[in-house]
Amino acid sequence: MKANADLITTVALIYGGQSGEHEVSCISAAYLEQTIKQGGFTPVPIYISRDGLWHWQTQVGRQPQENIENPATLTRTAKGVILRSNANAIAIDFAFPIVHGTAGEDGALQGFFEVLGLPYAGAGVAASAVCMDKAHMRALFAANEIPQVKYFVIANAEKASADVVHTRIADSFGYPVFIKPCNMGSSVGVHRVQDKSALTAALLDAARFDDHLLCEQGLPVRELEIAIAGNYPDYITSGVGEILVKHDFYSYEAKYLDPKGAELQLKARIDEATERKIRALAVQAFQAVRGDGFARIDFFLEKTRGELYLNEINTLPGFTPISMFPQLFHAAGETGAAITRKIILWGAERFARVQALRAAAR
Repeated sequence: MKANADLITTVALIYGGQSGEHEVSCISAAYLEQTIKQGGFTPVPIYISRDGLWHWQTQVGRQPQENIENPATLTRTAKGVILRSNANAIAIDFAFPIVHGTAGEDGALQGFFEVLGLPYAGAGVAASAVCMDKAHMRALFAANEIPQVKYFVIANAEKASADVVHTRIADSFGYPVFIKPCNMGSSVGVHRVQDKSALTAALLDAARFDDHLLCEQGLPVRELEIAIAGNYPDYITSGVGEILVKHDFYSYEAKYLDPKGAELQLKARIDEATERKIRALAVQAFQAVRGDGFARIDFFLEKTRGELYLNEINTLPGFTPISMFPQLFHAAGETGAAITRKIILWGAERFARVQALRAAAR
């Protein structure tokens, strides 16, 4: 298998998937297709349909319906990893997954690449799985003494009693609260709950997406974001941006459906001390999960007391032209092509390191 970055020519760009973020993934892939080319590589688009079938594309379909049916498989052979359809075959040197959400961002695809022996972009299996599961991620933050808002986990969500959850809320931190599926992204299934009357509906809806939920203290906060990239333990960071939300919170509707739902500011209006603290906490958090590749890290800045809290690490953030990750790095002087190329080279370096460790263990 090709471990040397200089030998990478073909990059399988894998997108779509079976999560609620299917459409966003297609848009991200259309942007990445351009930046992979500009970075000096040949993108090979592979669309994963909603039913989980893989289709080799001549170019990325920005809308799901624009992608053609062309069933294909990735196979490990003695000569390397081969992508095959009924009519064609091509050697694949590297994978760039941009399947947001479950079965793509949670370590599933990453594990498949590990079995194939195929170098890939982004975080490894463990870091991907931990950061996709809000309960596990929060536990690691706590173990590393990283500040976060108060929360508790609701297990067996389908059987959760609103009365029991209400009592625990009252005993812990009071309303308002956020009810979130632990394994989901893009604010799918997330509800801001003002009082007990709305709790049952929020629990039932969130439980459609995961059997474990997060109940999180709802504070008046500003939403700040920073982009980070590199391999453990050395990273580069962007400046700090801010999401100016026009809805009650940064919901799926505010992110994707309402064009005026939120305003993205690439330079947050914060003092230098707060920006330095955010950079340091971002590095500390990504090190805590042994992150590799790239991520967007989200923070809350409490409006009244100025307390800073880490919200989450997104190991496969949106890569659309208007997404914060590429925009923040562009504002820091890194073009889309430049940061994409670096992400691919970091993936190759990580693969070589892991392969050397495994060879030593045999």
